[in-house]
Amino acid sequence: MKNTNEHFLARFLEPESVAVVGASNNPAGINYYLVANLVHLGFKGKIFPVNPKEKEIMGLRAYSSVKDIDEPVDLAVIGVSHALAPGILRDCVQKGIRRVTIIAGGFSEAGEKGKRAQEEMLQIVKDHGIRAIGPNALSPINVPANFCISFHPLSAIKRGGLSLIFQSGLYEPRFIWLLTDFNLHLNKLIDLGNKMDITEVDALGYLVKDPETHVIGIHLESIAGDGREFLRLIREAGTHNKRVVVLKSGRTQAGAKAAASHTGAMVRGNDRVFDSAMRQCGALRANTLEEFFDLTRALERFGPVLMKGNRIFLATFPGGEGVITTDLCEAEGLELAKVVPATVERLRSVFPPWDVSANPWDLGLTVQFHHPNQVYRVILEAAIHDPHVDALAIQLHPMAFLFPKELLEVFGNSAAAGKPIALWLAGMEPGRHETLQSLEDKRVVIFPSPEKAIRALSALHRLSMQT
Repeated sequence: MKNTNEHFLARFLEPESVAVVGASNNPAGINYYLVANLVHLGFKGKIFPVNPKEKEIMGLRAYSSVKDIDEPVDLAVIGVSHALAPGILRDCVQKGIRRVTIIAGGFSEAGEKGKRAQEEMLQIVKDHGIRAIGPNALSPINVPANFCISFHPLSAIKRGGLSLIFQSGLYEPRFIWLLTDFNLHLNKLIDLGNKMDITEVDALGYLVKDPETHVIGIHLESIAGDGREFLRLIREAGTHNKRVVVLKSGRTQAGAKAAASHTGAMVRGNDRVFDSAMRQCGALRANTLEEFFDLTRALERFGPVLMKGNRIFLATFPGGEGVITTDLCEAEGLELAKVVPATVERLRSVFPPWDVSANPWDLGLTVQFHHPNQVYRVILEAAIHDPHVDALAIQLHPMAFLFPKELLEVFGNSAAAGKPIALWLAGMEPGRHETLQSLEDKRVVIFPSPEKAIRALSALHRLSMQT
């Protein structure tokens, strides 16, 4: 029996059956992976490839049209050219399919002719009471359900608490990197494209209620839905302990013009007003794509832990890096903690033969006299128990990726103690090494630079102060 309280987007992300129109047997073509990924990831629902030129695709019977499928279809993915898409949409209506994702581009973003074609499809959607994502959208992805609509070959996606809403497929060219070297742990992804029907407000409304989503990242070129409801939902996300990061492009005149040519978006409103609105409703605003992914990944790893203040315990290898990172802390609204005398006494067991500063801590000096693992163990225990320390920023040993996993477990155990820990290892992506991956699996976040580590802690501090 259907759940009457179920959000209408639920069957987009949790379909029991999906028809893929434009499915291909050619591994050199991008449409090949629309079906191949579902098979390789182990999607449990029924898959109906649709291609009039094929009899079988990936071992599955192929159909000439969606109208030929003799079973109910929850979702249709339309992966054919923009010229054919309106006709396929009508076929879906005749078949009784009430949910469609339209991958094809060439509509409102491509001039008057494309705009008219999109208006025609919108009228079909309205007349027959169906719902549509797109056009010009590659979507959706639901990791817990092993459901993934993507052009990239994927055999596994790490499951986490991060869900993403995009107005475009800007993540797609870097998707493999995000899932491997960058080590993103993903829950759901909704690419909205031109937002002909379903908007960011619909997607946000679904994710706010989703118990598996803990961090929401939103990329916008424009707001197509009800702006007041959009802000209300961000506030509601905060009441559910969900953190929201927003990347709003088209903030300059040139950017707005580019957005119009890309997704047909009309970007209106003062960017300063939008920035202020994000702060007031409790969202973080990312200024760049790199920052967007850094912050969403970090917040997902930090989990529900909060920072009670802005005081940092800092440990670096070169003393000069400690000075630079101290400057970074101040620039980001953080400060070095004034540790209590009991902390100094705990640290004394790994001092060199003379007294040194407790914060910032000079790892390069102290590991000359003590084993790195012993030093890390002592400083972590000392800082975590210090009432003046709200978070820890620590540089990893340059050869940490070669350490046995057991030697770094001290960080995972410490992360569970209730204070956020941001680590960095210069130039190193965590997904490239098993040891670093195992550490991140314990909810410890690793960055390739101190700048990224400090900015992530600063973001967590700002969100913590709004809670």
